[in-house]
Amino acid sequence: MTWTFETQAVTKRLASFFSDPLEMASSVLMGFAAGLIWFLTSKREYNWLYLLVMACSLGSLVFSASRAAFGAFFLMIFFIALVFRLYKLIGAGFLALVAFGIYVVFFASEDFYFFVIDTLTFENTSSIGHVVEWLLALDSMIANPLGIGLAMSGNAGSVTDELRVGGENQFLIYGVQFGWIGMLLYMLVIASGVILSLRVFYGTDSTPKARIAFVGAATKVGLLLPLFTANAEMYTYVAWVSWWMIGFSVREYGRIQLSLSKPLDF
Repeated sequence: MTWTFETQAVTKRLASFFSDPLEMASSVLMGFAAGLIWFLTSKREYNWLYLLVMACSLGSLVFSASRAAFGAFFLMIFFIALVFRLYKLIGAGFLALVAFGIYVVFFASEDFYFFVIDTLTFENTSSIGHVVEWLLALDSMIANPLGIGLAMSGNAGSVTDELRVGGENQFLIYGVQFGWIGMLLYMLVIASGVILSLRVFYGTDSTPKARIAFVGAATKVGLLLPLFTANAEMYTYVAWVSWWMIGFSVREYGRIQLSLSKPLDF
């Protein structure tokens, strides 16, 4: 492992070859979604390979120790259950949350117990830092509704610390730079991308295209929580690949609509 970090409970966080644990955690969400859809749409004799992909994704998620990614994983599971109408999966996710709560209360170490409690009550230093950055960003957006310009928020290398406003929320980062209109447009792009990807998933006759549309939609839904706590569009791998999937799905949706609008030849 090229990078090693620690939680405030003094437990190790791993990032593999990614720049930090948050990037790895966000990336494996896409890996889990890909493994799941390939598992559900492949021949049975090849299913073990995709089970291995999902198991490795879950293991990487645990090693990253990212709170936002853990919540995002359950959000993605809920979304997948709605897409496939697997309502028992929602129950399984709820039971997993209950089991985690029981583990924290009765079996976890004292450091991990207070780490979870401080996170939920926003007494954790990291959680407080998020809230402070959000408030600074909102204050800037109220004072400058049209934004204050590029390279004024976020954690990109082009943003200097002296000029940086906010930076712990991808939506607010765009709000600081582009104003309220820019932030709303970004939200609409994500929402429309997910909706059109789902329409392609349900409407296309091509299994590979349906797979791409599903992974793109599931990844964008899963990334919603990390977007609230980090400059997640900086995560090159997951951001570029997931947006490519969304763009591919939007183009495919246009083709489907065009084929439906053509007159029949007799």
